[in-house]
Amino acid sequence: MAPPRFPNGMSLYTIGFAALRYPALPPPPVDVPLTNQMQEPEEQNHMIAQIASQYLESLLSYQTSNEPTLHDPSLPQYYFSTAICLLNLLNTNPDVCKRIAAHPALVNNVIEKLLAPDFVDKMKGAPRPGGAHFPAATFEEDFGSVLQFLSTMLLYKDQIPLPHPRIQELIPKLRTWKQTYRSSSVKTISNASERLIQQIDGSMSPTMVAMMRSMQDESLVCGVASCGVQGRTDLTPCGGCKIQRYCGSEHQRADWKYHKHICNKGLQGPAENSPVAPEETS
Repeated sequence: MAPPRFPNGMSLYTIGFAALRYPALPPPPVDVPLTNQMQEPEEQNHMIAQIASQYLESLLSYQTSNEPTLHDPSLPQYYFSTAICLLNLLNTNPDVCKRIAAHPALVNNVIEKLLAPDFVDKMKGAPRPGGAHFPAATFEEDFGSVLQFLSTMLLYKDQIPLPHPRIQELIPKLRTWKQTYRSSSVKTISNASERLIQQIDGSMSPTMVAMMRSMQDESLVCGVASCGVQGRTDLTPCGGCKIQRYCGSEHQRADWKYHKHICNKGLQGPAENSPVAPEETS
């Protein structure tokens, strides 16, 4: 069966091949074939997130595996693999954050790498090839993404079973990065460093944590990209994958011709790995 085409011209083959077959490729993770009608980056990101979210468990399994490229500091994947790039995109979804938190080795591995004395210098030297439709990422973009990923995950640190025992040692480095990259065009580095300091030393108030988690809930969107409905209370998760959400049965049925090809992929065990049609969901 030919891979399905998606509304913005992306194919499941492109996403699946890049994210699963070669998840060790350095970012950008997916060379997306676009139609003649160029879409806004936000729309592209939404579609990538919708597709990649179905492979969440595969990305998690890969990033916590013994894959040699993830453990060799001489390779770019050691610092920022495609799996981490996609997980950083996906963890804007609170449901995804909770699934990542169930794999403490992944978050702790990021912390361990950040603690290395030569992490920044080595990451600067990692090659970053681009794709036909995406320019090569810069060091500062990748570095900011790593810090952003960690900061988002620490919003859910109460659900991470075994936090890294040396996480407090990151605080002096974060203070340095906050100051060093204050004037960088990539504001994520300084901003995420400041948040991480507060998250690690406990000075971030519970009210602020609750507000940021609430903002994530409100950022959830309907699986139909043209739909304007968003927010956890107005959306119902797909009965199969429990990741993609819809404003109602009409949009779920409309999206099923695309979603059925990716529903449940990598999210559950083989015995439960069959898509559930909208008519069959409760």
